[in-house]
Parts: sequence; C-alpha cells; structure tokens
Amino acid sequence: MSNSSGYAERDAMDLAVISLITKRYHEFLKVKLKGYSFTPNEISSMIYLLNDPDTDTAKGISSKYGVTQSLICRSVDSLSERGYLNVVNDRQDRRINHLSVIIDDEDLKERLLSVNADFLETIFKDLPADDVDTFRRVLEGIEMNIK
Repeated sequence: MSNSSGYAERDAMDLAVISLITKRYHEFLKVKLKGYSFTPNEISSMIYLLNDPDTDTAKGISSKYGVTQSLICRSVDSLSERGYLNVVNDRQDRRINHLSVIIDDEDLKERLLSVNADFLETIFKDLPADDVDTFRRVLEGIEMNIK
C-alpha cells in the first residue's frame, strides 16, 4: 500500500486504529489494576517478567518486546524501590542486572497474569475465530517487516 496509489485515507485510518488499540489497552490496565498505583510501563514490565522469566534483563525485554531500554530501566527503578522487583547483578558482567518479580499479593499477581488475555478477549469479542487467526498471521507478517 502506498499513498501514491490512493490509499492515504485508509493508511491514516489503519494507523489511527493501531493508536486507539494502545490507548484502550492503557485504559483497560487502569481499570483492571484499580487501587494499585502503577504506570502502564511498570505494569507491562511486570507482565513481561511474569510471563517470560527467561527474559530477565532490561536489554532482553527491550529486544524481545520492542520497548526502549531507558523506559524499562525507569520502571525497574521505581518497582524495585517499592519492593516489586528484585535486581541482582550478573556474576560475570556487573553491567547486567537480572530481574525477578516479587509479588506477595496473589490478587495482584492474578490480575497481571490475566490482563492481556482479558484485553484480547474484549477486543476480539464477536469476531469469527478465522478472522482472529488471520489478524494474528497479519501481525506476524508486520512484525517481520519492521524488525
């Protein structure tokens, strides 16, 4: 698709929908985690670590999930100060910190573990399963194009 082919309006609408999905996701996070004072980036950092404990460094999260390392580091600093993250220096390279989530509040942990699936269930509601599968295949293609 290119703007010269007359798709400029559709291109703008596609990008607006992507932006709207992100906005609604952040709103969804606020509702699901009401009563907790986390930023969307802190929430995402904890979700990444809970769902993928093998990716346990800021650099690893940045590479795998496409979030800037500086944004993750800010979240790590805040979460570790508040006791939600354990940060351990790598024995072989002191520049590397390994991260692990510390959540004693089982309700919070369950909310974090389920929030992504709950959001996807909400946005895919009433869509045929074949359309959702197609959407996911398209997203995989987009990801390959932008990496």
